[in-house]
Amino acid sequence: MRGIVRALAVVVLTVALTLLSMPGYSLDWTVFVALVPFFWGLQDATMRMGFWRGWLAGTLFFGVLLHWLYTLWEWAGFFIALAHLVLSGLLGLSWGLFGMGFVWLEQRYPIASFGAVPALWVVLEYLRSLTKFGFPWGYLSDALYQRPEQLQLAAFAGAWAISLLIVSVNYLLYRALRERRIHWVALAVVLVVLNTAWGNFQLSLQTEKNDKRLHLALVHSNAPQRARSDPAQLERLHSLYMEQLQNLEGVKPDLAILPESILPTYLLRHSDLLKDYQEIAQRLALSLIVGTIDYRDGKLFNSAALIAPDGQIAGLYDKVQLVPFSTEYFPLIDLLRSTAFSQWLADLPLGALTAGERWEPLRSSIGAIGTPICFESLFPQIGRAFVRQGAHALAIITNDAWFKGSTALEQHFAKAVFRAIETGRYTVQAANGGISGVIDPQGRIRAQTRSPNETVLQAEVFLQDRQTLYVGLGDWVVSLCALGLIALVVGSRVRARSPASR
Repeated sequence: MRGIVRALAVVVLTVALTLLSMPGYSLDWTVFVALVPFFWGLQDATMRMGFWRGWLAGTLFFGVLLHWLYTLWEWAGFFIALAHLVLSGLLGLSWGLFGMGFVWLEQRYPIASFGAVPALWVVLEYLRSLTKFGFPWGYLSDALYQRPEQLQLAAFAGAWAISLLIVSVNYLLYRALRERRIHWVALAVVLVVLNTAWGNFQLSLQTEKNDKRLHLALVHSNAPQRARSDPAQLERLHSLYMEQLQNLEGVKPDLAILPESILPTYLLRHSDLLKDYQEIAQRLALSLIVGTIDYRDGKLFNSAALIAPDGQIAGLYDKVQLVPFSTEYFPLIDLLRSTAFSQWLADLPLGALTAGERWEPLRSSIGAIGTPICFESLFPQIGRAFVRQGAHALAIITNDAWFKGSTALEQHFAKAVFRAIETGRYTVQAANGGISGVIDPQGRIRAQTRSPNETVLQAEVFLQDRQTLYVGLGDWVVSLCALGLIALVVGSRVRARSPASR
C-alpha cells in the first residue's frame, strides 16, 4: 500500500510541475525539474509498472492541459466530454511507453541512459506529430517560448532539440539525487549555462540589414464563434472588417492580413462582398490575405487567398493538415452517423472539409508568404515545408474564438515562436478571438495583442531567404535519437543470444 501511495504522489507532483511550466501559467522554470519525481518513482518499477505509471501521469497531464476543450460543450455537448477522455488517454500512451522504456534502459544501460532517456522522450514527442492524426500539443519545449535565449538550438534541430535539453537536465538532477553525486548537478547547470550563452550570442547577431523591409498590418478581431457561424451576422462582420481596413488609408501598409474564415459565407464566390476587399487593395495599393471557407468542385476547403494590389486573386492556399475528429476531418463519419452515437452528434458538420495538396506559399510582387492555417502552426514540419517551397515569411491565420480566452490561446501562440526560429523567418499571427503578434527569426515577440476589441497591429518585418540547418536537414536530431535507441535494442538482443551470456 505504501508503494502505491508513493507512486501516486510522484505522479501527481510531476503532473503539477509540468503543468505549471506550460504556456498560460507562470512558472516556466519548473520544466527543468518537473520530471525528476517521475524518474524517482520509476527506479523500483518493473517495465509493466513503468508503463502504467507513465500512462497515468500522461493522461492526467493532458487531461488538465486540455481542459479548454470544454469550451466546445455548447457545440458538441456530451461528445466533447467523451472526446476529452479518449484524447487524454491516447496522448498519455506516449508517457506510458516512455515509462516502460525508462525502466528498461535503467536496468540494462545505466551509463548509456544519460543519452538514451532524453532520446526516447524526443522520439515519442516526434511520433505525436506524424500522420493526419498528429497532435503535437504539450511539448516540453513549449514551456520556454518566452525565453528566446534558451531556444536558439531550434534553428539547428527544431523544437526537439529543446525538449532533448530539458529532459537531459531533468535526468542529470535525478541521477544526482539517486547517487548523491554533486557533479551531475554541476553538469546540468553547465548545460543550461552553455545553452543560454549560445542563445544570447545568436540574439546579438544582426541578420536583417540586407533584407527587404515589409510594412504589414495584422487585423485582429474578437467576434464570438456563434456570430461567426451565423449567416444573419454576415453584414455586421463584413462591416467590421471593412472598417478596420479603411482605417489603414493613412498608413498604407504593403500587406494586410485578416484572420481565418472571417465571414459565414464563401467569400471568393460572393462577388458583391469580394469586390469590397478588391477595391480596398486597389485603393491602398496593398496586398491582402484573407481567410475563408471556399467551395470548389463540390468540395469545401479552408483557404487563404491573396488579393494583389491590382485587385486580382493572385494566389490561393488550401489547408492541408486538417484538425482530426472535428468539423474539418472525421474518419468514417458516415458510418458513425448510422450507429447509436448519431444521437450525440446532432447536426454537427463533422468532417466537412477537403484537405489541400501541398504547403505552397502565396506569391506576389511583395514576396512569397507561407500561410499555415490555425492547427497547422503546431507542426515543425509544416513551417519547414513552406520555407522549402520559397516562403520569405510566415503568416499564421487563425480563429481561436472557439476557446473563449482560455489557456489554449497562449499554448497555440507559443508554437509560432518555434516556427520562427526553426525557419529563420519573421512569423506573424492574425487571430480572431486569440492572440495576434509579430515574432522575429530569433523568436523574440516584437508585438502582440489579445485585445477583446477589434484593433490593427502594425509592424515592420523583413523578408528573408537564408536557410537554417533545420530547414535544410529537417528532423535529423530525431533520426539520430532513433538510431541510437535501435542500436541499444539490437545490441541487447545480440548479447542475449551470444554463448558468453548463457
